[in-house]
Amino acid sequence: MSNKQVEVNIAGQAYRFAIAPENEAALLEAVALVDTQMNKLRSGSAAKGVERVAVMAAISIASDLLSLQRKQQAEGAIPVDAIRARIRELNDRADEALRQYAHVGTGTRG
Repeated sequence: MSNKQVEVNIAGQAYRFAIAPENEAALLEAVALVDTQMNKLRSGSAAKGVERVAVMAAISIASDLLSLQRKQQAEGAIPVDAIRARIRELNDRADEALRQYAHVGTGTRG
């Protein structure tokens, strides 16, 4: 599938993205978040340079993301990496058990 050209505006500046069509909604949602944050910072701050406002918006959004991640961890979010490691461990043990008992019913010993 080919990429789609999507043009958006963030803080009055046009940007063009080439994205897969199925990612367009997520991109537009992210653009809206960044645009809102930049406009809020621009109007409520002495910072007037677009680059400075963009950095401030990025830090604010990253801070929100980190807070959500910490909250998820504190609330006992599913530890995906630990679950994957445990599944691998159990799979290895099952493979070993199958190797040890492969001879049962065949009349040979492995």
